[in-house]
Amino acid sequence: MKRVTIQQIADHLGISKFAVSRALSGKPGVSEPTRHLIVDTAAALGYNARRQGAGQNIEVIFKNRATASRELWVDVQNGIDHEATAHGCVMSVRWLDDPAELPRIENGAIGYILVGPQTPAMLETALSSALPAVVVNHIVPPLWQKDQVSAADVEAGVYVAHHLQSLGHRRVVYAHGRLGYPGRLARLAGFADAIAEVEDMELREIGFSDDRAAGDLREAVTAMAASGFEPTAFFCGSDIVAVTVVSELMRLGLRIPEDVSVVGHADYAIATQISPQLTTVHMPHREMGIAAVRVLLSRAGQSPFMNELPPQRINLVPHLVERQSSGPASHESWRHRLRGAPSSA
Repeated sequence: MKRVTIQQIADHLGISKFAVSRALSGKPGVSEPTRHLIVDTAAALGYNARRQGAGQNIEVIFKNRATASRELWVDVQNGIDHEATAHGCVMSVRWLDDPAELPRIENGAIGYILVGPQTPAMLETALSSALPAVVVNHIVPPLWQKDQVSAADVEAGVYVAHHLQSLGHRRVVYAHGRLGYPGRLARLAGFADAIAEVEDMELREIGFSDDRAAGDLREAVTAMAASGFEPTAFFCGSDIVAVTVVSELMRLGLRIPEDVSVVGHADYAIATQISPQLTTVHMPHREMGIAAVRVLLSRAGQSPFMNELPPQRINLVPHLVERQSSGPASHESWRHRLRGAPSSA
């Protein structure tokens, strides 16, 4: 006999798959008369509740292995694993770029946590699923009707701008590294807006072909010096970019932080493995994973925290870790120290 599915019950009653799933799993979200109708209809159709019952798997979905191996998403995954274990759940990690695979892993799953960039088709499929889903990423489609967990990137940019201003820096650079990352653009937006409010602060932007492309930085710094712009501080798109900036500026003959301060972003392990150690914005990546599990379990009916609330956009707040790569702005020109600098007029 062919297995009866939740979708068949929903079609038979003319209601949503979500309502059927909630009713059969004993979770809130449907009225008692509707719940009784669904349960009775399922029994009449031969639905095998034991076979179809909700399991304890939290399905963690990455677009591909390369995404899953990036340090920030590894930290998020560690947070998911920790919190899932604390609640007696099992984390199952999958690399999926075909949204058709998502419904095939529903059985035995509590819900999905989609980590990192995802295709529009994958987000649409998660949206139509009866299972709860949470995205951990910088952006989601406008008014996407599922929960998102991220970090306060714009605020981070504003804070770093104010911090550098308080240290006397007035000519600053935002070093993207490789262009196009949404989180880096969000931080730049906050950084640029805060700088625009200070009358005597000036901002330049530079991008690299790759986060470790020291030659791109060297060309940009040389060109800025030739134009008469001598920045005293760099805010970088990531710690990897910041390490590139620190290393290359020192190779060019500049002193960190006496001539130029450098601030990174993320607080990866590499931030304390260079000299001088890196001032950086510590991002709560692991805690983002923990938050995603808590939201998911609440949406799955295991706590009343999210009952009857609309989808949430949850931004965890980072903090600045001050180390040795930043300090007060110098009021002396560093151009004469720059190896390969154009001769002064």
